[in-house]
Amino acid sequence: MNRAIHIFLPLSLAFCYLAGASPPAVAAEHGGGGGEGEEKQKKDPPKTDPDMPGLRKVQLKKAGVAMAKPPAVEGMKGVETFCAAVANSAAATRLSWQEERVKTLQAQMVIKIAELEAKEVEVRDWVNKREELLARANGSLIAIYSKMNPEAASAQISAMDDDSATAILLKLKPAVASAVMGQMNAERAARLSDLLSGAAAKSDEKKS
Repeated sequence: MNRAIHIFLPLSLAFCYLAGASPPAVAAEHGGGGGEGEEKQKKDPPKTDPDMPGLRKVQLKKAGVAMAKPPAVEGMKGVETFCAAVANSAAATRLSWQEERVKTLQAQMVIKIAELEAKEVEVRDWVNKREELLARANGSLIAIYSKMNPEAASAQISAMDDDSATAILLKLKPAVASAVMGQMNAERAARLSDLLSGAAAKSDEKKS
């Protein structure tokens, strides 16, 4: 329906424009009295020029020019009414489209704000969780795991829950943590690796 309106309105406006551009009035020449002029010519014989005998003086008369009034156009009132209705319809359609556009943009803005708020909550939760994990692993415990054989440390850390294991691995030096995870089961190591990378990424995103 909107497409039909967009096609109909411009055509209607063009029609109204053409209908309103009336052609200029055609000039009409009117004679200077017809029969009366002929009678005057009969009464006043043509004068001859004394300097040039045989030639008659001819008096030139300016033809009266009057602008002809355009005839009344039947149905013009109906055309004007139609054009006024089309103009009002075009303005109403334009206003309606603008209102719908504003509503659409407002709805998109609300959705975007909700997404950003949800993202902010997710980042905050990750940061809080990371800080909690780091708080669980004290300095002395980290020192012990740092000096242990990677295979032995891997066996103990693998037996812990994800949060505790992640907390310890986060505080170990990268080389030590890599050696310990190299001794773990592949599935368990992948799980802890995802947790470590996720916690680090969320922390960096919060800082930025």
